[in-house]
Amino acid sequence: MECKIIIDKLSGHDTKAKVGKISKKVGDKVQVGDILFSLESGKGNLNYKSNVNGILTEFLVEEGQTVSKNDIVGIIEGEKGEEAEKTKAPKSKYSFGITKPKKEEIACDLLVIGGGPGGYVAAIRGAQMGMKTVLVEKDHLGGTCLNYGCIPTKSMTQSVHVLENIKNADVFGINVNDYRVSLSKIIERKDQVVETLVSGIDQLMQSNNIRVIKGNAVVIDENTFGVKNKKIDATISAKNTILALGSSACLIPIEGADLPNVLTSKEILSLTEIPKTLTIIGGGVIGMEFAFIYRALGVDVTVVEFNSQILPNLDTDIIDYMTSIAEEKGIKIYVNSCADSIHESVNDQLVITFMKDGKKHYINSEKVLMSVGRKANLNSMELEKLNVALNEKKNGIAVNDYMQTSSPSIYAIGDVTNIVQLAHVASHQGLVAVDHMNGIKEKTNYDLVPSAIFTSPEIGHVGLTEKEAATRNIEIKVAKFPMLASGKALAMNETEGFIKLIADQANDIVLGGTIVGAHGTDMIATVTNLIQQKVKIDEAIKVIYAHPTLSEGIHEALLMLKNRGIHFG
Repeated sequence: MECKIIIDKLSGHDTKAKVGKISKKVGDKVQVGDILFSLESGKGNLNYKSNVNGILTEFLVEEGQTVSKNDIVGIIEGEKGEEAEKTKAPKSKYSFGITKPKKEEIACDLLVIGGGPGGYVAAIRGAQMGMKTVLVEKDHLGGTCLNYGCIPTKSMTQSVHVLENIKNADVFGINVNDYRVSLSKIIERKDQVVETLVSGIDQLMQSNNIRVIKGNAVVIDENTFGVKNKKIDATISAKNTILALGSSACLIPIEGADLPNVLTSKEILSLTEIPKTLTIIGGGVIGMEFAFIYRALGVDVTVVEFNSQILPNLDTDIIDYMTSIAEEKGIKIYVNSCADSIHESVNDQLVITFMKDGKKHYINSEKVLMSVGRKANLNSMELEKLNVALNEKKNGIAVNDYMQTSSPSIYAIGDVTNIVQLAHVASHQGLVAVDHMNGIKEKTNYDLVPSAIFTSPEIGHVGLTEKEAATRNIEIKVAKFPMLASGKALAMNETEGFIKLIADQANDIVLGGTIVGAHGTDMIATVTNLIQQKVKIDEAIKVIYAHPTLSEGIHEALLMLKNRGIHFG
C-alpha cells in the first residue's frame, strides 16, 4: 500500500521550513517512530518520524530545500499510519537521480522570466488581469534586491542605527556601561528578514494562482521556452513573455580582482566577522552605504573613487555636505583616483595600488569591496533567438515606452533594460508592461523616479537637480530648511541634514527636492507627489502638516520658496 509523506505540521505558526538532516534514503526499510528527516525554521527544529512500517520508495526533497505546509515530500510502501495518506494516484517520477524529471507541456497567457521586484510584481498584475501566469526563477524569489541588495543592506543599516543610539545613549539620559557588537548576529537577523519577505512573496504567488518553476529558462523559439530541474522538464508556450533578467555586480579588469578577499556587494553581506580594514573601490550609492555601515562598526574604511566626487549624480552642495560628514566619521576618501591592481602580502593583507595626480599610492587592507556599478544580464538568455534587439549602447535590451521589445509579444523590464537600475522602477515597469498587454497605455515618467540612499544621514531625492535645471536653461529658486531648526529632529538628536526644494521661477511649481537627514527616504514621497501633481507653491503651503514631525520641514521649505519662512530664513 502506497502512503504519502505529508508536511502536515511545522513549528509554531510557520508555513515554511528548510529540510535539515535527512536520516533515510530511498530503498531503506523504515519502522514506526524512525526519524526520516528534520525541519528547521525560525521557530525551532522539528523531527519528522515515520508512522509506517515499510520501504521508502521515493524522496522528493534534499537537504537545504525549502518546503511548505501540506507539501508531499515522499512515498513509503507499507501500511497506512496517522501521518501518511493512502493514495491510488500514479507514482511520482522524482527521486534522488534514480528517475527522470517529469515532462510537462504548459500553455500560458504570460510567462515571466525572473522573480525579482520587477518580475514578481508583473506576475501578480498579470494574474489580477485574469492571465494564466507562470514565473520562472533560477535562484530565490525577490531577486537581487530582496536577497542580496536593498533589503539586506537596510537591515544592516538599522542594526548600525541602533548601535549609534547606544553610543549616544547618555544624550537621552541613559547610561550604557557595556555592549558588544556581533556581526554574525547582525547577519543572522538580516537573513531572517530576507527569509520572511521571500516567504511572503511565495505566499503571494500561491494566493494569486501563479505557477512558479525553479530553474533556468532556455529559448526554444520566440514563444516557447524550456525549464528543467530535478522534478520537472517543462516546455512552456506563452502568448506574452516578460524578461526580468536583472543585473550583476561589475568587476573592473585589474590584476587581483579575483582574489578571495575581494568582494562584491553580494559577498560582503555574508561576512560574519568584522574586518579591521576595508577598502571600497567606488564611491557611488552602494559603495558609500557600505562605507557608513562598516565605519559605524569600527572598521577603518577607505573609499577610492574614479570621479571627482562621491555620489556624483547629486548636486554639489549635497555631495560636499556628505563628503564632510563621511570624513568627520573617519571615512578616508580619495577622489580622482584610479584603482590599478590588488596584491596579497605575506601577512594575508591586500595591497591596493591606485593612481592619483599621476602618482602611485598604496593602501593595505584586510578586505576590498568592488563597488563599481552593475551590468545587465544580457548573456543569461539567447536574445538573438527571440529577435530581441539591444539599445544603441549595447548595454541593455531596447524597449519602447511600454517596455515592449523589438519582438512584439516579448517585453523587458528592470535592470536588464539599463534605463534606471532601481527596484521600484522595475516594479513600475512590470505594471506598465502587463497593462499594455491588456490594452492600457501608461508611460513611465523617468523624471520622477525617487532615489533612496541609506548613508548616515540618509538621502532622499526626486526630480531635477540644480545642475540639470541649468542644462535645460530653467530659471529656478532654491530653499533649504536645516534639520537643526526642526523640533522633532532635536528631540530625536538627529539634526544632521536639511530639506532642499527647487522650484521653477516662472510658474512657481516645484521641480525637484533632496532631503538629507532622518527619514529623508520616507519623506521624499511627499515631494514626489507635489511635483507629479504640478501643485503651485501657493496651494501647497495651504496644507497643514502635523507638529512635531520631521515632515513639517517640507512645509517650511515651501514657505521659504515664497520668502515667508517661519522658523528659518
